[in-house]
Amino acid sequence: MITVELEVLKRESLGKEANKKYRDQGLVPAVVYGKNKENLNILVDPKTLKKILRRDSGENTILEISVTESDVKKNVLLKDAHIDTLTSNPLHLDFYEITEGELVKVPCPINFVGKPEGVKSGGVIQKLSEEVKLQCLPDKIPNNIEVDISSLNIGDTLRIEDLEKIDGIDFLSNPKSTLISILAPRVVVETTAEDEESSAEGESDNAGTGETENSES
Repeated sequence: MITVELEVLKRESLGKEANKKYRDQGLVPAVVYGKNKENLNILVDPKTLKKILRRDSGENTILEISVTESDVKKNVLLKDAHIDTLTSNPLHLDFYEITEGELVKVPCPINFVGKPEGVKSGGVIQKLSEEVKLQCLPDKIPNNIEVDISSLNIGDTLRIEDLEKIDGIDFLSNPKSTLISILAPRVVVETTAEDEESSAEGESDNAGTGETENSES
């Protein structure tokens, strides 16, 4: 797992009004917390953070934050981002401070590779989940888990319990949860113009017969 440096500012003022002023200045209020750790209130440049998280390791990147004008340094993971639903901009960030030797719980993306045999036969891929929650030491956190699905045939299902075991990593998600299924091809019945005309004529004939029978009675 890659560790990336991120310089942050100490947040001197707290509260809604102060946080709004910080956001107006282009900074995002954040907090660093951890097991038996004192909270640290900081300010983060969202553009810099976004560039870091766009890299291969994504949101599971270990960040070594350093507070400007101090000797404070901490290794953290981004645990939660509160997003503005209108602008999609971050309103507040939560970072978890890593303690050496402590297991961490993180979601990890799954990278499906290969073309399933079932798809070659006309089947359709149905993806139900593309991530798994796992627990491991920070230095064991994978950027993603690569899963070869080329052998899957129509009717096959891949569940979390089918994933290969990885040394030092425990899967916490429900082992019976489905990740991907290969469905049979859908049969589309097309009605031709001639069929529609024949059907319409048949309905017309039946309607005419019904009127004659009623008039005779």
